[in-house]
Amino acid sequence: MQAILDALKSRLFATSSLTNVVGQRIYLDAGPANAALPLLVYRATNIDVQPYNTATRYVVDFAFTFYFGNSGTQDIHTATAALATALSTSTSPTGFDRCKFVLTSTGAPSFADDGWTIVVEYRAFAFDT
Repeated sequence: MQAILDALKSRLFATSSLTNVVGQRIYLDAGPANAALPLLVYRATNIDVQPYNTATRYVVDFAFTFYFGNSGTQDIHTATAALATALSTSTSPTGFDRCKFVLTSTGAPSFADDGWTIVVEYRAFAFDT
């Protein structure tokens, strides 16, 4: 599982259209208190590991939450499109043949606490080698 997280992190930081929007403010599980906006927090919400022939199949659900200030309504859509670009091709986690991401839910922007958020969910499929 750690290899999948590492490959995902590398992909997110390597996608310039994403880092052009959120910079290096991409965090696993939680961002720092009082962090500058915008930022992206991603986390695994469900992990299912199953034997599959001679390999093991990993199915991991991820939630990607973008946080923007109160003027971020246009950039929030740019950010979700950049995330789609980042996850449009397979990653190559160490010890796996590949990891493919499939969009499962596109959220709608929500305004609360003087800022905008949107949650986008993906499901990752990976087979160890």
